Amino acid sequence: MSDSFKTSPDAMLGSKIHARPQDFGDDIAFDDHKVRFVVGFAEGKDVLDLGCVQHDPQSYRSRYWVHKALRERAKSLLGLDLAKEGIDYLRERGFDMVHGDAQNYDLGRDFDVIVAGDIIEHLEDFAGFLESAKRHLRPGGSLLISTPNPWYWRMVVQAIRHKEVPNNPEHTCWLCPRTLRQLVRRHGMDVAEIEFGSRYARDRYMPLPRGIKHTSWHARVVVQ
Repeated sequence: MSDSFKTSPDAMLGSKIHARPQDFGDDIAFDDHKVRFVVGFAEGKDVLDLGCVQHDPQSYRSRYWVHKALRERAKSLLGLDLAKEGIDYLRERGFDMVHGDAQNYDLGRDFDVIVAGDIIEHLEDFAGFLESAKRHLRPGGSLLISTPNPWYWRMVVQAIRHKEVPNNPEHTCWLCPRTLRQLVRRHGMDVAEIEFGSRYARDRYMPLPRGIKHTSWHARVVVQ
């Protein structure tokens, strides 16, 4: 495990961005768009979950915590996160996790699937992120990326109303399907498929094109 961090753990807000108590529950929301997309490719596979803490370690109590769904359906599962406090907290509760930087890691093993749920928009070193993933993917493996949709209709409204669109203070970028495809091709990878999704019924049933009405989008990235 590399201890050379591209982003200082001390610079992150971590658990200051709180989990939502209204999402807590013992069941798992397998019908959620993000959980469904990830589990669909990860079921029965050896999986690495990057950014598994999701800010607040109390996220483990959420019905929408992707790592909990993966733990139920994957053949094996390892989590990695920059938030050491969160990793330590979850390890004490029986989760198999390591402290590390998704932009620079060497775990000495490979995986069928690497999950990067809502993490790429936090990064500053895309090359390190993609090359680390490539080193750890088995032949035919998949890198699953989820990220906010920059063209989501509410973001468009915010762009009209304000000089800057407010977002998570840890975010460093917005990515759309075209820019992600162009980025990963620089590293010998390609986007195999894309899905859009939203947790809110108001968005799912709105009569708008998929690229505008959904909060998030998901991509399966493969090595060429």
